[in-house]
Amino acid sequence: MKIALLNDTHAGVRNNNQIFAEYQGRFYKEIFFPYLKEHNIKHIIHLGDYFDRRRDVNFFSLHKNYEHFVSVLEKENITMDLIVGNHDIYFKSTNDLNSPDYLLNFDFINVYKDPTIKNYDGLDILLLPWINSENIEDVEEYLGIAEADIVMSHLEVNGAEMFPGHFHGGGTPASWFKRFEQVYSGHFHHKSTLDNIKYLGSQMEFTWSDYGDDKYFHILDTDTRELTPVNNPLKIHKKVFYDDTKETLMSIKTKDFSHLKNCFVKVVVVNKNEPYWFDIMTEQMIQAGPADLKIVEDHGNLDVLSDDEFTGEAQDTLTILNNHIQKLEIDGDRQKLSELMRSLYTESLDVLI
Repeated sequence: MKIALLNDTHAGVRNNNQIFAEYQGRFYKEIFFPYLKEHNIKHIIHLGDYFDRRRDVNFFSLHKNYEHFVSVLEKENITMDLIVGNHDIYFKSTNDLNSPDYLLNFDFINVYKDPTIKNYDGLDILLLPWINSENIEDVEEYLGIAEADIVMSHLEVNGAEMFPGHFHGGGTPASWFKRFEQVYSGHFHHKSTLDNIKYLGSQMEFTWSDYGDDKYFHILDTDTRELTPVNNPLKIHKKVFYDDTKETLMSIKTKDFSHLKNCFVKVVVVNKNEPYWFDIMTEQMIQAGPADLKIVEDHGNLDVLSDDEFTGEAQDTLTILNNHIQKLEIDGDRQKLSELMRSLYTESLDVLI
């Protein structure tokens, strides 16, 4: 039996932004469901954070999610088991009140808010929802006796890589899971591995922190226990590097920027000796219809920067904040301060866009 794994799909992401809703729809229509149909896969396990907003529902986002995802499950006779993540619950301290219970009340979708062992064609898998202050003691005890080979969960594990170069401090000890063959988790959007715990990473881009971070959904073969990543090539964050020492006016005028439509774009200025040329190129990009366009200019020391460092000139807000925190001369815990800023930044996205 082959099972498709999804996680952190965040319906209603970025304050119910319509462009992101259509981007999510493209992933389902162009990438995900065609793969399932080609390989005759009829079951999905979702590892949490199906919805983005914990405290309210937007009817446009709900409609689009039904159109792009739920209606296809129904039409194609695909079933789904879903464990609740932290974005799916109303109260941080309990899983009892959660949005999937109410908004995904369909015969072909099963929602799990408590730990459950389920057999998939001979393979026992522990479906473990979000660990919170109410269930943490019971979960720790249950993990010591649960008779399952594989765990699928939405975990916040101590030492896990949240995004490249930044590791989570605090949370659930990785040692709780050492008795299991494999643990697959959602929550952190960057794909990484910590001992036998594999963070699958989000299937789509949601912030500039996702730029350059390849995205995958996964297929689990219950017979071989092999996990196969399937790449999602669709990008919504894009960078354009401007260097008119390598261009002519004609080459600029003939550039095709149609791929920037409905994307979030950063233009990184490497060399701008011809402002008129730059204005022409900028206007062409605007005509292409990006969702957002920002220009990053820094004319200092460009001759000694590598391509990677050029990219760094267009760092996302979260990276800038974390880099600044690491340079602070303070007695407090930089890691905790970094995590606090990350939490505040994530919440702020709901009101910025």
